[in-house]
Amino acid sequence: MTALPASRRWTDAGFLALCIAVAGLVSILKGQDANWDLQNYHFYGPWAWWNGRLAATDIAAAQLQTYHNPALDLPFYAMVAQDWPPRLIAFALAIPAGVGAFVLGKIVALLFPGDVRGRRALLPIFAFAIGITGAVGRGVVGTTMNEWPAALLVLVALWLLLRAMVAAPGAMIPATPIIIAGLACGIGSGLKLTVATFAMGLGIALLCRRPLRDAWRHGMREAMLFGAGVAGGLAVAIGSWSWALWSQFGNPLFPYLNQWFGSPWWYDVSVSARAYGPHEFSGWLTFPYVLFRPSVFFVAEVTYRDARIPILCTLALAALAFALVARTMLSAARQRSRDARVPAASWRFVGIFWLVSFVLWAAQFSIYRYLLPLELLTGALIVGLLRMLLPSGALPAAVTIVAVAIIGTTRWADWGHVEFAPRWFDVRMPDVAPDALVLLASDAPLAYLLPFMPASARHMGAYNNINRPESTTRLASEMANTIREHAGPLYSLAHDERMAATVYAAHGLAPVPGSCARVLTNIGTDVVRLCRLERRPAQ
Repeated sequence: MTALPASRRWTDAGFLALCIAVAGLVSILKGQDANWDLQNYHFYGPWAWWNGRLAATDIAAAQLQTYHNPALDLPFYAMVAQDWPPRLIAFALAIPAGVGAFVLGKIVALLFPGDVRGRRALLPIFAFAIGITGAVGRGVVGTTMNEWPAALLVLVALWLLLRAMVAAPGAMIPATPIIIAGLACGIGSGLKLTVATFAMGLGIALLCRRPLRDAWRHGMREAMLFGAGVAGGLAVAIGSWSWALWSQFGNPLFPYLNQWFGSPWWYDVSVSARAYGPHEFSGWLTFPYVLFRPSVFFVAEVTYRDARIPILCTLALAALAFALVARTMLSAARQRSRDARVPAASWRFVGIFWLVSFVLWAAQFSIYRYLLPLELLTGALIVGLLRMLLPSGALPAAVTIVAVAIIGTTRWADWGHVEFAPRWFDVRMPDVAPDALVLLASDAPLAYLLPFMPASARHMGAYNNINRPESTTRLASEMANTIREHAGPLYSLAHDERMAATVYAAHGLAPVPGSCARVLTNIGTDVVRLCRLERRPAQ
């Protein structure tokens, strides 16, 4: 492949720098990230892994998420551990969003190759603007939720495949870009398991991007090469972590898929059953339209408003009707005027990828923030469908109206921010004696507080989303044995006295009168108390 001209390289470098700067500024203006997952495991996970605590010292301290691969959170932990200024950390956390915006711009340029002058230049501009301003995209900029690093890897894979298709229309995609794209998706899937949805979507799109008669002959080869790349990426990103989980628990994805692996540490049931989204046939029929402004906990823990998917669904249905009814009625000249600048094979590939991934996402998760890669592509698909449906003379005005309406009515999601403090975590922990055993006795996200206790302390998640006092798993029994045999001081950390009381009753413990003290922190809204515990006399 020929090298880019120097002017093009400088243009790309300038656009990349602008994207990163804007993303960083947006992150800083939003304030300091304080989302639930950050409080639960995005700081504790890499800290515990770095200090060798996840298997030998602590048990389920960060709830179910204790056993997520901590690799994506290592940069955040390192910045906090090195005491970087919080605003600088917020800017750094936004860099993947800036790079992702740059790659999205490259994808849009591939899909709108001839629309660079005059009024038609509005098409790629608005396609980019609609995609980059979605409710999730802005909502997770500068957060530790890791949606942007995951989306970036998916976008890179999509860009590599599209670029190869555009470079040689109709030809087989060379093995190198397919394998690299697979590696990107495999690494993303290993770092954040939800990316596997989009890896599967891309694989199916490769298989089905040609007419049916060619799908098995050519599409199977491309899909298999892509799958090999995904497997390699998975091995790189999660191989060592899965081996550690296998060695400790007998399940390389513990506790996920334990109905297949049968680890005694957890029940032989799924821990990832879909709680969000529709569960009845009528709900599925209206699902894309409910995504405009859903109720809390339907697809997100917070409120938002976003018309992108409802409008895209409407335009897609209109385009389907147009293709079935009106296409044969078009004159040849009008048909040529519509399609002259449209790389049909590329659009077919993107459309199949989007639809398959959306269906897989809805069936597996229905958690809206996981949909970021598809949200970013809504702008290109909306503008592309408008170009298909409307005569070229009306297109710029129509695209402008639709883009302004979509962007203007968007209400961005926010998973929690606080004002910047002098340090990212300002925690004032009451005194904890050396060699203490600390029970996290309620289901609030409290694990971010644990690094501020003595290094000799051990931490047990005694009441959370993977372990309860009534649990009968080996995880619960190991924890009970540890509590029973611990000879040193005992403490509880809790935000809810009712939950804590069930933990005390299950393990024969009680708070020492007058020992409870509040933990002061700049993160979180719950009143958290640390209590010294004593063993109750045997009845």
